[in-house]
Amino acid sequence: MTNAVSALIKNGNTALCLCVRMARTVDVGAIAATAGFDALYVDMEHSPITADDTSAICMAASGFGVTPFVRVPQDDIGLASRLLDGGACGIIFPHVETAMQAMAVAGACLFPPRGARSAVGSTIHLGFEALSQKEAGERLDALTMTTVMIETEIGVENADAIAAVDGVDMVMVGTADLSAMMGVPGALDHPKVRQACEQVAAACQKNGKIFALGGVRNNPDLAAEYAALGARFIIAGMDASYFQQAAGADVIAIRKALKS
Repeated sequence: MTNAVSALIKNGNTALCLCVRMARTVDVGAIAATAGFDALYVDMEHSPITADDTSAICMAASGFGVTPFVRVPQDDIGLASRLLDGGACGIIFPHVETAMQAMAVAGACLFPPRGARSAVGSTIHLGFEALSQKEAGERLDALTMTTVMIETEIGVENADAIAAVDGVDMVMVGTADLSAMMGVPGALDHPKVRQACEQVAAACQKNGKIFALGGVRNNPDLAAEYAALGARFIIAGMDASYFQQAAGADVIAIRKALKS
């Protein structure tokens, strides 16, 4: 198993990620691949998807060439470790506000000496190859990407310290929650939100971390603007929204045809 997103970003490209909240079967990995997504993330923060279903989706997605991530509930490092063991190539931690919090979640995703992840032996990522504990840990660490989400003004203020934490690979601005906390819910192009993104982007550039962006679904122009700002990982859409939009458009078209 490889982390194609990591390689893609290292080559200067921007990875597009699908948010999975509705799908429960492995088919979503194939759909994401056919649609052209580079990655998907299963949103366990905002859906009742089980760990079993999430792991199956992650394992299958890698087989289709789509890098799998999982967003866990805030600071749930126990669940994060299980999902990494079960097939995820990265964990997204929401609502990170301090460097200390970032250190705790990043450390949970890395093996000693860099972190405190519990020894697991071989995994699906390694094809269950018989490896020494040292080699297995090194390979898994190389595959794993840890993302912290900044979704409050406190997090923005601490962006530089958060981005400086060893083990944090990506810093993602959750524009939906951040805009709400700033009193401009949904106004993702508001000057306050833009300024916050610029501050986080600068922190990432200074510390050699990947600047990522969530919440700009269905707004290609805005996504392009933030990519120009340095975003190299963008949440481009959500399965439930795509289903609703396509279904709604089809119903409208059929009803129009029936009336003609």
